[in-house]
Amino acid sequence: MAAAAVAAVLSLPRPVAAEINTLVPAVTLDFRYDSNARFRNTKTTSENSDFIASASPSFEFTRRGPGHDVSAFYSLTADYHTRNTELNNISHIAGLSLNADLTSRWRLGLGDRVSYTEDSLRAVGFGQGVLVTRTDILTNNVYASLGRAVSRNTDVTLTLKDYVQKFDDAALVDSRTDSAALSGRYIYSRSGTALLSYTYTDFRFDADGNTEVNSHGVSAGVEEAVGRSVKVNLGGGVEYAAGLNGGDDLFFTANAGIEKTLKDSVMTLAFERDVSNPTGLTDEISIRDVLTFIWDFTVKSNVFASFYAGVAKHTTEPEGRVDINSYIAEVSGNWQPYRWLLLGAGASHYQQWPGDDFGIGLTRNKIFVNMTLIGPEWRF
Repeated sequence: MAAAAVAAVLSLPRPVAAEINTLVPAVTLDFRYDSNARFRNTKTTSENSDFIASASPSFEFTRRGPGHDVSAFYSLTADYHTRNTELNNISHIAGLSLNADLTSRWRLGLGDRVSYTEDSLRAVGFGQGVLVTRTDILTNNVYASLGRAVSRNTDVTLTLKDYVQKFDDAALVDSRTDSAALSGRYIYSRSGTALLSYTYTDFRFDADGNTEVNSHGVSAGVEEAVGRSVKVNLGGGVEYAAGLNGGDDLFFTANAGIEKTLKDSVMTLAFERDVSNPTGLTDEISIRDVLTFIWDFTVKSNVFASFYAGVAKHTTEPEGRVDINSYIAEVSGNWQPYRWLLLGAGASHYQQWPGDDFGIGLTRNKIFVNMTLIGPEWRF
């Protein structure tokens, strides 16, 4: 569907101008130690640990023309475990997006991202959701947006999304999430922007009784540049959910962040509370609280380092069947001695535990090194 829409937009008559198509292939070789490759709900032992080698060939395509740009990518990742060979797996990720200026005021956006992996633990990023078992997972995320510039400092956007999750493990709950959002942005000064949005979301769970939850959410916020080196954002809202075991309820949402730019680094501290999907664990909606800190360094022109830390809490409503906390800390670095070669290394620590009992749950440590070979940029 997305590919057909892209083709239709590209076929529209446009002024004659230069169009640039580029294709860049690459392959990443990754070697890592995983202290809990089986992701077991026990203390880490030598039986759970493993050394893993991965190969990830990929390509990125971009097309830039008058009034539009198109991008596409595909990546295959093959994992080989030296000890637990039954965990060897292959994953596929592909995406396509289009942005087009229909007129001087109207802008269209389309996109689709699909992934299939036999290692669902790597498919879910920190803060997105939680998992307690390894299984095959198929996800598809489609969106369409239509924006209009109302004036020089005001614009509105309508965005439609469809997100599907399917698990091979029968104990996990497949789901589909459809949403429609109307958002507005007003630039009230050279340094400040006001935001306002309304979102309708339909959560459908493939469980006994095919549970369906509908929610209506409104939010408002501001983004402000405080001087040349500091940016802050602050927002909040409410979400009204109906279909919670025959009842309904109100939930508060919020977001806040601050970004500080230093001479050779950028620090970002952010908090977000929203209503999301519980990643297959149950047929309830999830209240997600995530606090993250990122510190990116530029050591030299071709040497970069990063520190990342996060704390998250996922609680489902209305019955609280899932109540899981987690945190992660990771340090990594990259060196690009040549245009075609990128070298990286790092280490991370992850812990996940239920409720308020810090002593029970999952612990996972990783140490990794990787190398990415970047092919020539083909233009046509």
